[in-house]
Amino acid sequence: MSTVYMTEVEQIEMLKKWWKRHHRVLVTTLSVVLLLISGGRYWQWHQHKHLEDASNAYEHLMVAFSSQESESVQAYAQQLVSQYSDTVYADTARLIQAKLFLVAGEYAQAKLALQAVTDHSKFDVLADVARLRLARILIFEKAYDSALQELDRVKNSNYSSLRTELRGDIFYAQSKLQKADHEYQAAKSDTEKSGINNVFLEMKRHNLHASLTPVQTAHSLS
Repeated sequence: MSTVYMTEVEQIEMLKKWWKRHHRVLVTTLSVVLLLISGGRYWQWHQHKHLEDASNAYEHLMVAFSSQESESVQAYAQQLVSQYSDTVYADTARLIQAKLFLVAGEYAQAKLALQAVTDHSKFDVLADVARLRLARILIFEKAYDSALQELDRVKNSNYSSLRTELRGDIFYAQSKLQKADHEYQAAKSDTEKSGINNVFLEMKRHNLHASLTPVQTAHSLS
């Protein structure tokens, strides 16, 4: 018993010495772990609040937009862009800003808003929407090569018909009628696969065929 008792005492003494030697490291490690846990929870809470605040600002933006309160729309849009640039709401705000700039005839500002989406958005779908809208402005400005470059960057298959139709518009504006007809036919095929009847596309093809020579028309219909 004495031997066992002494052994236990020795073990306690050894633990005391070990604790004395290592307690600072253990306390520091435990503190770091607790800080990481609390920090992670704080980060999750902060992210949730960040998105919630962005959502509230976006809701105010849409109310102002539906009420056609241009100044309020711009104010909320700018808030989303400056404070919540890492969210989908900021991209949508830029698209709305671009629309307002277009209505006001401020094409340069509209292009800047759209380019911000194409260059920085984390969401490919919204980036493609911005590219299509930017291409329309560039076509209006007769910057056809730049418009084609933007259209070439559109990758979402859901926009293939519109992308192809806009390419046709560019070639038609450049008097490249056979190329335009080829693009319009491709766009027509895409829309028919989706069960959509694009009346405006049919009007474009009708106007195009009226401009073709009889030989060109026969070739396009073959």
